[in-house]
Amino acid sequence: MKKVLRSLLCLVLLTAVLAAGIFGVNGFTAPIVAENERLAAEAAAEAEKALLGDSVLLYDRADPAASTLSVTADSVQSVYQDSTKQTYLVRLSTSEGYSKLPIELTLTIDYEGKIVALDINENPDDKDLGEDFPQSFAGQDSTLSGVSLVAGVTFSSSAIRNAVNDGFNTLIDNGLFAAAEKDDAQLLNELIPTVYPGLVNKAGAVQGEELEGSGSVTNGYKALNGSGFAWFVSGEENLLAVSTTLGGVKLYNTAGEDVTAAADPALVEEIAALSAANAEDLSEKQLKTLSRVLPEGAEPVAVEIPGLNNSVVGAYTVETEEGTLYAFAARPYGYSNEVMDFYYVLDESGAITAFRVSELILHADYFSKYELDEASYKEGFIGLTADSYTGEQTLISGATMSSDAADTAIRDVFEAFGLLTENRG
Repeated sequence: MKKVLRSLLCLVLLTAVLAAGIFGVNGFTAPIVAENERLAAEAAAEAEKALLGDSVLLYDRADPAASTLSVTADSVQSVYQDSTKQTYLVRLSTSEGYSKLPIELTLTIDYEGKIVALDINENPDDKDLGEDFPQSFAGQDSTLSGVSLVAGVTFSSSAIRNAVNDGFNTLIDNGLFAAAEKDDAQLLNELIPTVYPGLVNKAGAVQGEELEGSGSVTNGYKALNGSGFAWFVSGEENLLAVSTTLGGVKLYNTAGEDVTAAADPALVEEIAALSAANAEDLSEKQLKTLSRVLPEGAEPVAVEIPGLNNSVVGAYTVETEEGTLYAFAARPYGYSNEVMDFYYVLDESGAITAFRVSELILHADYFSKYELDEASYKEGFIGLTADSYTGEQTLISGATMSSDAADTAIRDVFEAFGLLTENRG
C-alpha cells in the first residue's frame, strides 16, 4: 500500500511540475505568438493595400444594393477600379473544382480588356496546376483562346477558366469594355460540349485523341470512350462535323445550327468514311458482357440511333416471349478521366431490368474513404425509369467521380432508349 501511495504521490508531483512547465512555456510564448499574429495581419493589410492601391470599389457581393455594377455570376465576389493603373481587379471564388472547396482568385484586367495577371490565392485541390497555367492567362482577351486546360487536372483548371470568363462577362455586360471577337476555330471548339457531350468529361473538357484529316477535313478528335469523332471542315463556311458510333453524321456551323440537310452529300460520305477508317469495333466485348445479364439463348440485334451523341456506344434489341428488351453499353469518364463500362437492360416500359458495371471504384487499392455496398448499390437501379430516377440513386459517398460517371451513364441510356423507341414507333 505504501508503494502505491508513493507512486500516486510521485505521479501527482510530476503532473504538477509538467503543468507548471507548460504554463510557464505558454506564458513565455503567448506574447510571441500574439506579436507574430499581429505582424502577419499587418503584412496582409499591407499586401492588400499594395494590391488595391487607391482602387474604387465598384461591386461587393456582401452589399450588392450599394454597388454600381450589376453582377449575376456567383463566382464574382468584388470588383475594383484603379484609374491610376487603368485596370479592373476582380475577386473570384469558385467551388466547381475537383474537391468542391472554394478556389480563390484575383483577376486583373486592363482597360483594353487584356489580362494583366491571374493570381491563385487559395487552391485546396490536391493536384498541382503548375506555374504555367496561371501565367498562360496573362495577355489574353475575353476569348481566352490561348488558355488550355491542364491534363489530369481538368476539373480544377476548367473551374478557374470558367470563373475568369465570369469576370470578363461581368465587365463586358456592364459596358466597361467590348468583348473580343472569337475566330471560327474557337467557336467550333466551344460547340463540342453542347453538340457532342460524349466527347467531353463532366467539366466539359474534350477527352479525345487528336487526328489528322484529309481533303476538306483539316483535323479532328477521336473520343477516348469510342463513341465517335469530331471533325473540323474548312471551306466557304467552316463547320464542325460530329460522327458518332450510333447516331450518324451531323454538321454544325459556327452559330451552332444543324446544317446537315443542306450539306453536300459527298462531304457527309467523306466524313463517314474517315470515321469508319479510324473506328474500333466494341461489339464483341459488349455482346459477351450482355450475355451474362440477358435471358439464356437471347440474340441481340445491333441498332443505330439517329441523332445520339452521348456516351452510349452500343444499342441492341432482344425479342423474348414477354416482349422486346433493349440493351445498352455506355462508357462515361470516371476518376482521372478513365473510361468506365456500364451495361443496362430495359423493358418495353423503359424500366431497368438488369445492370452491370466493369468496375465502380477505379484504383480502389489507393482509396479507402468511399462507402459502398456494391450489391445493394446495383440492386437499387432495378426498376428505375427516366421518370423515377432522381440522381440520388447513383451517389457513392466519398467517390465523386464514380458517382458522376454512373449518373452520366444512366441519363445517357434513358436518352438513348427514348430516341430508339421514338424512331421505332
